[in-house]
Amino acid sequence: MEAFMKSILPAGELNQFFINPESMVDADVDFTGTIYKIKNLGQFSFVHLSTLAGIFQSVITGECSLKEGSSIHVWGKVVTAKLKDKVLASKTIEIQISKWKTLSTHYESSPFDLTKPELNIHNDVLFDQRMISLRHPREKAIFKIQEALGEGFRRALRKRGCTELRTPKIVKEGAEGGANIFELNYFGQPAYLTQSPQFYKEFGVGIFERVFEIAPVFRAEKHNTSRHLNEYISVDAEIGNISSFEEVMAFETGVLKEVFEFLKLECSFELELLGISLKEFESIPSLTFKEVKVIVSREFGIHEENEPDLSPQEELKISEWALSQWGSDFLFVTHYPSEKRPFYAMDSEVNPEESLSFDLLYRGVEITTGGQRIHEYEAIVNKLKRRGMNPEHFEFFIKAHRYGLPPHGGFGLGLERLTQKIIGLESVKRCSLFPRDISRLSP
Repeated sequence: MEAFMKSILPAGELNQFFINPESMVDADVDFTGTIYKIKNLGQFSFVHLSTLAGIFQSVITGECSLKEGSSIHVWGKVVTAKLKDKVLASKTIEIQISKWKTLSTHYESSPFDLTKPELNIHNDVLFDQRMISLRHPREKAIFKIQEALGEGFRRALRKRGCTELRTPKIVKEGAEGGANIFELNYFGQPAYLTQSPQFYKEFGVGIFERVFEIAPVFRAEKHNTSRHLNEYISVDAEIGNISSFEEVMAFETGVLKEVFEFLKLECSFELELLGISLKEFESIPSLTFKEVKVIVSREFGIHEENEPDLSPQEELKISEWALSQWGSDFLFVTHYPSEKRPFYAMDSEVNPEESLSFDLLYRGVEITTGGQRIHEYEAIVNKLKRRGMNPEHFEFFIKAHRYGLPPHGGFGLGLERLTQKIIGLESVKRCSLFPRDISRLSP
């Protein structure tokens, strides 16, 4: 026990082996890990240890009596090796263990084999046993990628002068309106879970000029599809003193370019493990909403010209068309009908039935909605009245307009959807750590 205690690092310090394991060849090391896999070969045993820095192969002389799932502290020497297992964090080193100490062991074995290359279990089991299934290397990789995406957005947005906000999630009015909002009893008065931080982003523009938030939002949509979650992480940005909504599109393009570059640097191991290849891009093509309707009708026989929105099939087909025409996984669709956009969306002066807004499609699915917002007080009051909405109910919001806001616009991006399409998963729920949908409230 004394030797074990001496090996413990001061709080917060990272074991040198975890920082650069390949530089530790011939060095004596000690660290803690969890046994992921054991292979007994009689005279020696291979033990794969899951650590802060990934899974490493270690070797124990003789047959190993340890159990998979146990946490152990090991002492040993780092040696060179030639390894092929994809789940290993290093293919060039292994640890020759000289001694170990068991710290904890499992009471019961895992309900499924976590050492298989892929879990291949039904989604209900995957989510019911989420605290266990997430231990599989491929499941963990999903959320290391998502973590890097979040960090990439944070870095790119801060680099562009954006201040990060922390906005309320219990609100008096919904930013998007409609019935897809969760109502609460807030000490005797009605309140709601936020659908979007939109109102607070616009307040933020009047304070900091450029703002962003990465946080959960809630939608009471009764959709049980592979595209929908009732709680998801939204990457929201709003920028002031813009000249057009195209400026917001250019802003997002630059941010996404940096995010993808960061992801490739930060998650090379996870991307290789999952077999993901990311295309480089400098710009993103765009089509108007009307142009999309014409193309999907002409090229794919989808005749939904009178519908004020794009169906999932239309999004998929126009994305396929854009890929074939421009080689782009991304496509901006602009000038959506005003009736399908929230009241704060700015309408076109040329055609008031069109909004100065856009969606961004990625690999066949909408991942972003954005556009220019109304910044003049009289204009937003008139828009509310035209829609039969009472401006008094939104006085707390339009007060910012009353006292002056710069021309501004922004976007909101679904982090789980982006993760899903990068990895190529069938359901967005796979990209939510503990998904919430119309039938799932636990774990």
